[in-house]
Parts: sequence; structure tokens; C-alpha cells
Amino acid sequence: MNSRSTHLTEYAIKQIIADQFTQWEIVNPSQIQISRLAGLTNITYKVEINEEIIPKTIVFREFGNAEGFVDSKQERIIFKTISDLELGPKQLQCGDIWRMEEFVTDGIHPTNQKMGSPLFQFRSMGVLQKFHQMEIPIPNNGTSMILNKTLSENMKINVIRKIQKKELYTDVELKQLENIESFLNNDDEYKYLQEMIGKENNEELKFCHNDLNQLNIFSTTRKDKEIVFIDYEYCSYNYPSYDIANFLNESAINYQYEDEPYYVLVDDNFDTAPIQAHFLALCYLIHQNCQMNEINQIVEFITQRTNKNKDELNTFISMIKQILEQRMNQKQISELFESVSYLKRRIRRLQMISNLNWVWWSVLLAHEKNSLNFEYIDYGYLRFKMFEKLLELEKVRGINK
Repeated sequence: MNSRSTHLTEYAIKQIIADQFTQWEIVNPSQIQISRLAGLTNITYKVEINEEIIPKTIVFREFGNAEGFVDSKQERIIFKTISDLELGPKQLQCGDIWRMEEFVTDGIHPTNQKMGSPLFQFRSMGVLQKFHQMEIPIPNNGTSMILNKTLSENMKINVIRKIQKKELYTDVELKQLENIESFLNNDDEYKYLQEMIGKENNEELKFCHNDLNQLNIFSTTRKDKEIVFIDYEYCSYNYPSYDIANFLNESAINYQYEDEPYYVLVDDNFDTAPIQAHFLALCYLIHQNCQMNEINQIVEFITQRTNKNKDELNTFISMIKQILEQRMNQKQISELFESVSYLKRRIRRLQMISNLNWVWWSVLLAHEKNSLNFEYIDYGYLRFKMFEKLLELEKVRGINK
């Protein structure tokens, strides 16, 4: 893992690029513009040159330090494989501590309003379905590394040890960490979660992204790549429901907020998450089970209000069934919707684990020597409050069964 305490200077970045691309060697460094892009694990820059040479614009990525969360060697294999398959940005060059990538020229990060909109969600689930079908040459031992790690005794011990380093934190952070530590010491809650994620687990492991926040998604004008997923640091073989659950969680956080701490919870997306979980499960399985002409018909029915209200969702489901009746018998349709219900339950449950994973990430990376200028503990506390609310809803569902 990268444990350097300092980052590359602009001069060093320019020199690395010049060493790799001879066209850049003769360019005056003053003609090269470097601007910082978003990123909380790796440090990424947009590098542009005021000359008509190729490549003219590059994404320069300096590998960061997320010990225990990111396998840098594995991530390089993943990026190169996806690049070769032309399913993501092209890899230009790669070194031990950096990578140069194609800059997606017409890419725009989706707003939270867009991430919560039915049409974007429908199309995103189609892209995610294809993503999950990729065969990537990384370990797949038949279990979810993320789920196992998030609720492991070892993770609990490591997080508690970090919290107990009281001298690191401000008074506000200490107060936030008290609530997290209280949960860590509640064996009954941990047992409840472990039993919950073991229920009805009939999913096959697929290659998953695991970090589909708005800054890792591009909307483009290209017909062949309307939606592009980037940044593969946290990819692994995992359950598709986890990937969908994390997408749903991330759609409720605005990482493009202009004021400190530069992220904020989007209440509308978070409060309607149970309906959206059902909608996303349906969209995902439609892309898996339906023909292209049916998918095109379904797109025509999607409006801006099919995933925030039960009545409107039920109307949408009725229209889906009418389309499917043209090809499927009632038994096949019934089986499809049983699969939707199953996937919906899995998404809701794994939303909690996804949030917990980012709580532990936040605590363990906070105040480390290579940490970025980011409010890790405050962010972790936000994810913890999201987790608590979802846990409360899950327990209510269990009582009402």
C-alpha cells in the first residue's frame, strides 16, 4: 500500500508526463495547466496543454493511502482490464504510484436530482447489469469480502482502537464518536446485523463497483456511453444487491455542495429510499430479463414521478406487466416479480452494511499522515445516522411481518 507522507508536486507531475509523452518534452511548463479534481482516496488532477498535440488533456491519478480498504495492485489490474474492454476511460500510462487516463471530455457528474430521477436510475441499472457481467482476473473466493470485513471482529477492534486515540479529535468529533463507539460495544446489534444479512442469501457473486457516488459517474452525450462509471479502487466480487444499495445511499449525498463541509444529505432522496429500492430492483431485473424492444417501450412510460410514491410505482408496475404479457405467461411474470421482491429486500438490508463500511472507512482514515483535507469524522457520523435510520426501518418491518 502507498504510505507516503507527501504528495507529488506539480513540477514532478509535469516531468512524469513529459517522460511518457515525448510531444510534451518541448513544451514550456508554463503552458501546462494543472487543476485538482474530486477524489477522497486517490488524488486526481486534470492536466491540459495549450498546444495542438495528442493527448491534449490527461487525468493524472496519484494513488492514495486507504490501508485495509484498497488493494492498489488489484485496482490496477481492474482498470487495465476495463480499459481494454472499452467499458471505461482508456489507460494511457501507469507507474508504481500514478496512472494517466483518458479525460472524458463531455462527461458531467449527475446532480442528486438526476440520480434520483426514474429515467437516469433505469439507465444506470442497465449499465450496472453489464458491469456485473464482466469477468475480471482478480480473486473470487465465493464470499463477499466487503460484507465479511465490515462486520468482522477484527474491523470492530481496529475501529475501537482508533476511536480511543482521544488526542486526535476535536470536542465535536469526540461527541460524534461516542455514538459510534456505543454501537460497536452493543453485541446484540452486531448479532442482529449478522443474522439479517444471512437471510435469504441466494445471490451469485458478481464483479461490483461498490462506490457509485455521483463523482464516480459521468453522464455523456455519447449514444454508446451515456453513463460511464469511473474510479475502480473499491471494486471486488460482491453481491449485486450491495452495488445497488450503495448507489441508492450515494444518491442521497450531494458531494458537489459548495459550502463546508462540501457534502450534504439530500433529504428527499433519502426519505424515499424504500420506494426507490423497489424501483431499482425492478429496473435491474428488467434489463436482465427483457428484450430490447420491451426496454424501449418501458422507457416511454417512465416519468419523473415513478419512484417516489407508492401509488405511482404501482401504476408503473401495472404498465410493466402489460408489456410483459405480450411475451410471458402468468407464471413467468409472477416469478420475475418474486425476484424483484427478493432483490428489494436485499437492497434495503445491504444499504445498512454499505453505510457502515463508509463509517469505518471514515474513522480509520481520519487524521492519518496521508489523509486529505476532508471532514472524515463528520462524514462518518452522517453515514452512521443514515445507518441508524435504515436499521430502525428494518426492525419495524420485522415487527410488522
